[in-house]
Amino acid sequence: MIAVVVLYRQVGGPEGAYHWMAERALNSVEKHLKSEDQRPDGIPEEQIVENFQRVREAIRRRQVNLTSLYEVLKSYQTEFNEKKPSTPEIQTFFGKLVGTVLENAKSKN
Repeated sequence: MIAVVVLYRQVGGPEGAYHWMAERALNSVEKHLKSEDQRPDGIPEEQIVENFQRVREAIRRRQVNLTSLYEVLKSYQTEFNEKKPSTPEIQTFFGKLVGTVLENAKSKN
């Protein structure tokens, strides 16, 4: 129980916990997409890393729409948990994923 309280305080209370969980979910989807049996041939790993890193940085700066991010990640997991996505499907996913970054965060990149 003490470890939970320490972790909770370390991530910044309720708001920090939401962002911490969002980053964990983002990492999970990235790992799934980067696996050889899931990554479409037309998508280089560098493109995956770049898109996920942009969102990860926005999470750390608290400049991401968490509700939208969770919806995008859940839709990926629902749609591609058992089937390999196509290149156009991943391009669309990347657009939605990066679209969760708040506008003021995009201009700082």
